[in-house]
Amino acid sequence: MKRAFASAAFAVLLALPASAAGVEKTQGVYVTLLSGLKADVGETAEKAESALKGAGFTVLASFDNGVPQGCQAKARTIVFASEPWAAEVLSGGADKAFGLPMRLAVYGDASGANVALVNPVSLLRTFYASDAKDAAAQNAIDAVAVALAPLGAIAPKQAGQLRDRGEIGGMGGGAFPDKIVPVLAPARPPADVAEALKAGIADASGWHAIYAYKASDDVFVVGLTNAKTEGRAFGIAGEKRATGANPFPGLDHAAAFPIEVVVAKKGAGSAVTLLKEMWRMKLYFQDAGNWAFMKNMQMPGDIQNEIEAAVRKAVR
Repeated sequence: MKRAFASAAFAVLLALPASAAGVEKTQGVYVTLLSGLKADVGETAEKAESALKGAGFTVLASFDNGVPQGCQAKARTIVFASEPWAAEVLSGGADKAFGLPMRLAVYGDASGANVALVNPVSLLRTFYASDAKDAAAQNAIDAVAVALAPLGAIAPKQAGQLRDRGEIGGMGGGAFPDKIVPVLAPARPPADVAEALKAGIADASGWHAIYAYKASDDVFVVGLTNAKTEGRAFGIAGEKRATGANPFPGLDHAAAFPIEVVVAKKGAGSAVTLLKEMWRMKLYFQDAGNWAFMKNMQMPGDIQNEIEAAVRKAVR
């Protein structure tokens, strides 16, 4: 009963008019909601999970992220969802499922524990090529902030690449629809394919499925990650910001993972798609700078090939 009430309240919040949302023009890929909490990452993550559940969200997964070699700090990502938010995102089509589910990173640095959300305003500007979902996305952020308020003083701060619009420009950029990669078209319903991916991609030391999320009857999202890849990515993300006090600042990008595999109904079967990994890296890690991308040019292609191979092996 409590969860149903909270879900209904969230649906009402999503429907608030744009004038009530106060959406800023400049948005980061991430929104830091809590900073410098005097608690460890594990304790903070447990409290965050409990708070999200109490607010009516469904927690799909919570996992320890890989960290760069030599890093003593920890990071943990919480993957969560709500039916009203999924319906809002998917109202523009099944391809918008790459904006689902929501992800929250809890990570440590010299100041303590910090909590950052992948910013749905920024993401949906990119996936919709407009600001049509700004109000609903800002309201979603506000709902998460309200849920987390018992953990400490909420002080939202835009983080990661700052954008005034959704376009991903420069090397490896381009329009979202052009960056969707078809992988398979199995003659099986989406639910069966998602389950096969969840069960079949399970190498704990390599790529493995973290969750399989039913976004609607016809659309599923399976999240894949690899601790070694995460650690390398966060190391690259923080290189130009590193200081003696904070040698691994790239942990603030922890919620860039897992990587989404979208399974959607197509005719009598399914379509399994990924984002072009170079483009996805630009989406979440563009603030690392062009030189970082140049030095690690092979990495996105390797990720793409490894995930596509794992998907094909799991869905025979």
